[in-house]
Amino acid sequence: MATSFMRTCRSLANDSSRYALIIWGLVAALLLAWLGWLSFASVTTYELSTSARLEVAQAAHPIAALLPAKIQSTSVRLGRQVKAGEVLVEFDASSERLRLAEEEARLEAIPPQLQALEKQLADEQKAAEQAQRVTASAVEHARARYQEALATANFADENVRRLSQLSASGRVAEIEQLRARAEAVKARSAADALSFEIKRLEADAYGKASERSASLEALRRQVAELKGASELTKAAIARLRQDIEKHIIRAPVDGVIGEAPQLDVGAFVDEGGVLGSVVPSGNLRVVAEFVPEQVMGRVVPGQAARMRLDGFPWAQFGTLALKVERMASEIRGGRIRVELTPEPGQDPRLLQHGLPGSVEVAVERTTPLVLALRAAGQRMSRPAQMGQARESTS
Repeated sequence: MATSFMRTCRSLANDSSRYALIIWGLVAALLLAWLGWLSFASVTTYELSTSARLEVAQAAHPIAALLPAKIQSTSVRLGRQVKAGEVLVEFDASSERLRLAEEEARLEAIPPQLQALEKQLADEQKAAEQAQRVTASAVEHARARYQEALATANFADENVRRLSQLSASGRVAEIEQLRARAEAVKARSAADALSFEIKRLEADAYGKASERSASLEALRRQVAELKGASELTKAAIARLRQDIEKHIIRAPVDGVIGEAPQLDVGAFVDEGGVLGSVVPSGNLRVVAEFVPEQVMGRVVPGQAARMRLDGFPWAQFGTLALKVERMASEIRGGRIRVELTPEPGQDPRLLQHGLPGSVEVAVERTTPLVLALRAAGQRMSRPAQMGQARESTS
């Protein structure tokens, strides 16, 4: 019995040592494999943003009223395709249109009046030029007659002088001398009369020229006033058309109406009241908001990313493959903006403006050991940071 018991104990000891060595060998192998994976394996690190949405590259254009008015007609319907310049909403502008018609009628009446005045001005100018020529001719004729009368008077004076000499010597009768002197006085009076006639003609010509000049200036002033009234009317028409255009809201760009509140014809809208928005047609992008300390210095253009849409389960529809396009350099609201572009060949059902979701950006590839050391360092630095924060607040 003792021998059998000892053999049994020895067998058990031999068996237990063999299994222990095997187990310890497996544990050591697993530990070495784990250490190798921890030190040399490469894993991708992602940064997550739960605040992301798909939107077009251009911002949506709001449809807003430029002035308080009453809706006369509207074609704003949710999801409707529109073209740039298409009329979407038209407000009541009846008073402006009536004033526009009045100004246009006033403008149409100005050209005939202006044409008549310009014709009258041209006729007056021709008449003034003709009268000036006639007056100049009359003055020249009077001067010629004056020169003739002056020559006659000079001849008569010379005749009187000679007859006086002959009368002194007794060769000519005294009556002839007296007759010659009377003729000389008569000729001199005729010359003086013609001299006065020349002055009268010149004075009359100056007076008539002044009257005609005043008349012409009055006509020119009326023409200028009509031209000024025409320009003012044109400016008033342009202003009224601009005011009427303010009563018409057109589509700013090609796109789709993405927002359209219920507004019926006859409803009154205040100035600046939003009547909808037009989402432009174009390439889509993803806008995500990240915590700054997680992405600054780590997210750069060209990095790969993916987006899971809230409305489309990723297990069924998959994810959107993205690429980082740009990152903002300013922090707003405690977040930093990152813009990403979808890769080509995506499911068109997933590319719709306004779809929300979450974005994961692949920031780096590193080993698990580095990640573990980084996490340990962050955990160890938190108490120190909390203590500094308490000291600063106290």
